Amino acid sequence: MQQPQGVWSITTPLPFRPREVHAYLVELQGGGWMLVDGGLDSEDAWASLDAGVGAHAGWSEIRLHVVTHMHMDHIGLAARTRAASGAPLAMGELDAKRWAHAALHPDEEAEYRTALFRGNGVSAEMLERMEQGGPTPSTQPLGVEYPLGAAGGDLPLAAGWSWVWTPGHTAGHVALFRAADGLLIAGDAVLPRVTPTVGVNRQRRDPVGDYLDALTRLGSLRLACILPGHGEPITRPAERLAELRQATQAESQAIGALLSARPSTAWDVARRRYPGRDLPPSAWVQALRETLAHLQHLVAAGQARRELTSENVLCFAFA
Repeated sequence: MQQPQGVWSITTPLPFRPREVHAYLVELQGGGWMLVDGGLDSEDAWASLDAGVGAHAGWSEIRLHVVTHMHMDHIGLAARTRAASGAPLAMGELDAKRWAHAALHPDEEAEYRTALFRGNGVSAEMLERMEQGGPTPSTQPLGVEYPLGAAGGDLPLAAGWSWVWTPGHTAGHVALFRAADGLLIAGDAVLPRVTPTVGVNRQRRDPVGDYLDALTRLGSLRLACILPGHGEPITRPAERLAELRQATQAESQAIGALLSARPSTAWDVARRRYPGRDLPPSAWVQALRETLAHLQHLVAAGQARRELTSENVLCFAFA
C-alpha cells in the first residue's frame, strides 16, 4: 500500500508474542510531530524508538505524545519519551486513572486479583499458581495533560486529527482518526489477524458490549486505511470491522453454549473452553478474564443469569 501522507511507523521489539509493536510518528500541520504509543520499557525497544524518531525529527520537535491504551507494550516508554521530548501526554481518561491507581496502590491491585480469582471459582491450587506470577508491572505514571474522554473530539495540538473512544481491550482505549484521508491509528482496537482480547475490568460492567459499540462507532467513519498496533496495515476496514464483530459475537455464543440450567462458575466455564489443556498460569488468568467478560455480556443481553453461592462465589446459568 502507499505510505499514508506524513505518517511513519516505528517498530519496536517485544520479548513475548506478538514479537513486535508499532509506534507512529505523525507530521503535524504547522510544524512539529506527534508520537503515538512507543513500546515496552526495554533498552532494545528504546533504541528502536530513538532511531526511528531520529530518522525523521529530533525529540525536541515532538509536540504531543498520545498513548492509545495503558498496556505496557504501548505505554512503557512514556517516561523516556517525556524525558527526551518534554511533550505533553494524551491518553484515554479511564486508562489514565487506572494507570495511576495501579502504580500507587499495588497492594490493593493484588487484593483485587485475588478476590476476582477466588470469587469466580478458581481452585486453591491454581489460585496459588496464579498469584505467584503477581500483577503485571506498571511503570510509574506521568501527569496526563490531555485526558481523552468518551465523547471523542478534536485532538489537542494536532489539527486535522480527532480521537474516538474504543473501549474493550482496555476501558479507556482510544484510536486516532484523520478525516482528510480516512486514516485510523487504531492501537489494539482493530488488529489484522486476531481478535483483540476483551477481558473483565473493574471500570466497566460489559466490556464485550463496549467493544461491539466501539466497532459500530468506527464503522460510522469514512475509513480508508487502519494502522494497527501489531501487524500490517488494514486496507479493507469495513470488511475487517465486520469480521471482528462476527468473531466477538461468535465467542459469546460459544461460551453461552457451555452453560446449562445448573449454575457454573466462570472458572468451570473457562476450563470447558480449553479441555485437557495445560496452560501456564498467565494464560489461565487471561482465559478467566475473557470468559467472565463474555458471561457478563450474556447476562446484560438477557441470555444468562448470575447468582451468588453461600460462599460468595459467582455462578452463571441459562437465563
